[in-house]
Order: sequence, then structure tokens, then C-alpha cells
Amino acid sequence: MKNNIKKEVLLSIGMFSLIAAIFLDRFTPDIAIIDFFVGLFTGLSAATNLGYLIRLRQERKIEENPQSDTNN
Repeated sequence: MKNNIKKEVLLSIGMFSLIAAIFLDRFTPDIAIIDFFVGLFTGLSAATNLGYLIRLRQERKIEENPQSDTNN
């Protein structure tokens, strides 16, 4: 259960970072510091969303083949 909560937090951080990047890019003036934050939030979103997908894939692989973990 605790692992599932961590996974959901990762996805939430990724989505909010993407929303922040889009809003900053769309509704603020074109200033260098704003561009920095847009890039920062976009990178954070990409990293956390990919991390979520990798964890989800690993968990589904374990669920499909539970015997492979006990045989090693």
C-alpha cells in the first residue's frame, strides 16, 4: 500500500510540473528566468512521469510472472 502511494505521488508531481510549465510559458512575459523555470518544470515532469511508467511496468511484470521471483 505504501509503495502505491509513492507511485501516485510521483505521477501527481509529474502532472503538476507539466501544468506549471505550460501555464508559465503561456501566461507570463518572455523573461529569461521564466524560461529557466519552464525548462525546469518540463524536465521534472518528464523525469517523474517516466519514473512512474518504469515502476508500473516493473510491477506488472512481477504480477504476470510471480514464480520467476521465487525460483531464483
